Amino acid sequence: MKTLRVSGFIGFALFFVATWAGAQPITVERIVAKINSEIITLSEFQEHVKKSVEKKIRQHGPDSLKGRMREFKLDALNQLVENILVLQRGEKIGIEVSDKELEQRIQGVLSREKIGAEKLDKFLRSLGTSFKAYREKIRKDMLRFKTEGREVHSRISVNETEIVAYYRANVDKFRQGEARQIRQIFFPVPRHASKKKDAVKRAKADKARRLILSSDMSFAAIAKKVSEGPGALRGGDLGFIKKGEVFAEFEKIIFSMPVGKISSVVRTQAGYHIILVSKLRPGKVIKLEKLSGKIRSLLLNEKRAKRRREWIAELKRAAFLEIRFDSQAGGIGSMNSLQTLFRNVREQISFKLVEFKLFKSAELLGREKVFWTFGSSRQNKRWQSDKIKVDEEMVLGREEIAGLKKDHREFVNPDPGTSIFFYEYNYLLPNSYLGKVSFADLIKAFSLSPKKRRIDLLTDGKRARVDFEVKVEKTRSIVADPKDFK
Repeated sequence: MKTLRVSGFIGFALFFVATWAGAQPITVERIVAKINSEIITLSEFQEHVKKSVEKKIRQHGPDSLKGRMREFKLDALNQLVENILVLQRGEKIGIEVSDKELEQRIQGVLSREKIGAEKLDKFLRSLGTSFKAYREKIRKDMLRFKTEGREVHSRISVNETEIVAYYRANVDKFRQGEARQIRQIFFPVPRHASKKKDAVKRAKADKARRLILSSDMSFAAIAKKVSEGPGALRGGDLGFIKKGEVFAEFEKIIFSMPVGKISSVVRTQAGYHIILVSKLRPGKVIKLEKLSGKIRSLLLNEKRAKRRREWIAELKRAAFLEIRFDSQAGGIGSMNSLQTLFRNVREQISFKLVEFKLFKSAELLGREKVFWTFGSSRQNKRWQSDKIKVDEEMVLGREEIAGLKKDHREFVNPDPGTSIFFYEYNYLLPNSYLGKVSFADLIKAFSLSPKKRRIDLLTDGKRARVDFEVKVEKTRSIVADPKDFK
């Protein structure tokens, strides 16, 4: 990344005025950010955004940026600012990259990519850059890496006491519970089916069981031929099932059966089943010595991420940051509403999911697991949470939700155009959609009651209530005015 060093106060923009008569001034270059005595120009920023967009599309497809360009541009600007702050810190504390280190790194790249320096230089020139510029980029990357190594990585460690404490606090995560491999022949019966339709399904089930007892065909072959349920094409195989993974009525049946025995025709709220427990896998807790390395890596990564956030915040707090970029007003080069946009963004708001109440379980189901996805639409999801079983009151509480990944339960400065989409999970039927909660609605609810620290909303289908804790705090982001934190 090319940067310019300047001294003194930076003016609003660098203008090129067209020479022909009557022409209006055209902005061809300007400053979008000042970091201490260093600047980022509009052309540098545009180039960085272009490369970031191309990488994002390669990894996640063109729809990954739909409705998110403003957020993406601000994230890209923040990344550029952080890169400069880290480089400035490295220079200040005397971090250096020797010519020998640089050559070794470049030769390693050339060897790995099986390309010579001259050929690479020719390719780079075709892109409008040069081998010299490439060397400088590699040098800066190495300098940032070494600086973070000294300031972040070298200052954290994980001891055995922490590993043991984490293991004991999360022992259920490392438990491999008893699991039973289940095959079934299943004839679903709708909840409000007539007696006649129910009798038809029962007759099919009875005929299937007589066929099992009188035929030389295997259970799997008969299931594949007559079953009307999930897994029929796999011979009725539902795989290994642990407690808590199917509705209570079905669970009670399969965990009370001996291995290898074929059940009689069993009626549940879902329909008629003939069940075979084909295998049993005993439950056990994985010993600490087998998990020690994994837990150490997990804790180190958590500590590194936390330490880096704190370190970057310290660098921003100590720096003079002046941001001159509005990603919405009149396009990437406009500055009309710059002050309004950035002067107002001084607080960070987070919505933490703390409770989920399911009002009515899906048809044919008992108590079940739920999960949720996040994105701009049901089809355009960015991630999916783990599945969690609701309790007897059809509730997921704070403790259950806290077991999920942090970014699956805590949302910081969320994009108003995104939502959380909730689903009920079960083995016997397709996942049942419970509705969504929009962040636009959450933000609106908070704006109407800014002192409120807990907000609950119904999903749009009114199938569930979702509770969020709201937290507002000062943030030392790139859009903050340093004097706010003196």
